[in-house]
Amino acid sequence: MTFDAAAFGPITLDHLPPFAQRLREAANLVWEEGYRQPFLRELGNGTLDRERFAFYLLQDYRYLNDYAKVHALALTKTQDPEVMRFMADVQNGIFNVESAMHRKYMASYGISEQEMNSVRQSAFARAYTSNILSIAYGNPLVDVLVAVLPCAWVYADYGQRLAAEFTDTLDSNPYKSWVDMYKTEEFWSSSAWLIEHIEQLTEHLSAERKDELVDVFVTGVQNEYMFWSSAYDMQYTWKPEWMCEEHDG
Repeated sequence: MTFDAAAFGPITLDHLPPFAQRLREAANLVWEEGYRQPFLRELGNGTLDRERFAFYLLQDYRYLNDYAKVHALALTKTQDPEVMRFMADVQNGIFNVESAMHRKYMASYGISEQEMNSVRQSAFARAYTSNILSIAYGNPLVDVLVAVLPCAWVYADYGQRLAAEFTDTLDSNPYKSWVDMYKTEEFWSSSAWLIEHIEQLTEHLSAERKDELVDVFVTGVQNEYMFWSSAYDMQYTWKPEWMCEEHDG
């Protein structure tokens, strides 16, 4: 099966291959609630508080470092040059494109790169990255691809939807560059690549293994939801009184 991102255009369920449809439908409730939560609503209309966005960017900067490690580990699970090239391209994009946007925003907020590198990781971000790193260390390639798909796919979907919904006011939106990054067909093409290869790798798997992969995907989408939600609340841990400044643990 060949899944061409350019041929499919906007992300719709009707255009997805069978297992991708199953993944998307299984996560639909949290996926749609995620798009409607305050962080995304306010980001889309340009009213999101700068402190909340800064909290998100700092956590996302930490997240992307671990996300890059997951792709590096995926390189060790294949001899396929195309897969290896994709994993290397994702890492390049993280370090040279997405991180550059983070640095630009942070500099405008007066936050140094040293502060970015030393920021405490929230409990919710750590739960997310610990999960995908564990999968990358211990599971086969298909599990790793499914584990990283929620991040790529959610951002592509939300980016396109925000750009369409708020098109009339986007030019004056202080978060326009964020939306512009994730609304593109180029960014969606990474999701399409993952979907195509997951479809190929799952074609002959047992029903039990497919169920496991659906759970991996839904967990990832749930973690995406909590990432946005905890950023909006600027929440480092489960309860404020558990916060400890001396120990990042």
